[in-house]
Amino acid sequence: MLLAVILLALAIEKRHPLEQQPAGASRFNLAYMVIYAASGAMLAPLTAIVTVRLVNAAGGGLIDLDASGSMLAPAFIVYAFCMDFLEYAFHRVQHRIPALWAMHSFHHSDTAMNASTTTRHYWAEAGIKALTIYLLAGILFKTNMVILGMYGILGLYHVFPHMNVRVGFGRCWMLFNSPQYHRVHHSVQAEHFNRNFAGLFPVFDRLFGTHHIPRAGEYPPTGLDTGKAPGTLLDALTWPVRSKARPVP
Repeated sequence: MLLAVILLALAIEKRHPLEQQPAGASRFNLAYMVIYAASGAMLAPLTAIVTVRLVNAAGGGLIDLDASGSMLAPAFIVYAFCMDFLEYAFHRVQHRIPALWAMHSFHHSDTAMNASTTTRHYWAEAGIKALTIYLLAGILFKTNMVILGMYGILGLYHVFPHMNVRVGFGRCWMLFNSPQYHRVHHSVQAEHFNRNFAGLFPVFDRLFGTHHIPRAGEYPPTGLDTGKAPGTLLDALTWPVRSKARPVP
C-alpha cells in the first residue's frame, strides 16, 4: 500500500512539480526501497503495531484506551497525538546525537526531495524505534488493533509532506505537516537548521519553539550542507561510515 501511494504521488508530481528534477531523480530511492523493504524497515508502521501489541500482551499498558462505540474517535486522537509526540522527540534526538545523526543524515542527503524520499531512511532506524518509542508506547497505552490499524493508515500521510509540489497551508500551518513546511526541515540553508521536526502535527514545533513558519513562496533547496550524498547502493548500506556526517549545527 505504501509503495502504491508513493508511485501515485510521483505521478502527481510530474504533472505539478515544485521544481524540475533530473530524469530518474527517484530511481535511486526506489531501488533502495527494495533493500529497505527486505530489512523490514519499510514495515515501520507494522513494527509499531507489533511492538505495542507484544508489550500489551506481556502486561504493559498503564493507560487503557477505551475504543468502544463513541469512544473510538477520541481514543484514536489521543493515541495519534501521543505517538506523533514520541516521533517528534525521537526526531530531535536524531539531530542531537552524532551516532543517530550519522544514520538519519542519509534521509537528509536527498537533493531532489520527492515522494520517494519518504522511505529513504537508514535501514537500522526502524529497529531502534521499535526498542525505544514504540516500546514506550506499549508500556503507556493498552489499546486494540482497530486503533493501531487506523494509526498505520494515518502513517501513509508521511508521503505527502515529502512531495515535490508547491503546497503549503498558510495561516493553518499548525494543523498538519505540508510539503512546504517539511521542505524547510530538509533545507541546506543555515537559518532552517533544527526547525520543523514534526511528522504529522506541527503544533509540537510551536509548543517547543522549533518552528519556522514558511514565508510566501519559500521553498528552499534540499540536501546536506556538506554536499555529501550516496552514489551507490553500497554507499547507502554503509552510509554512517562512508558519509562521515557531522551533526547539523
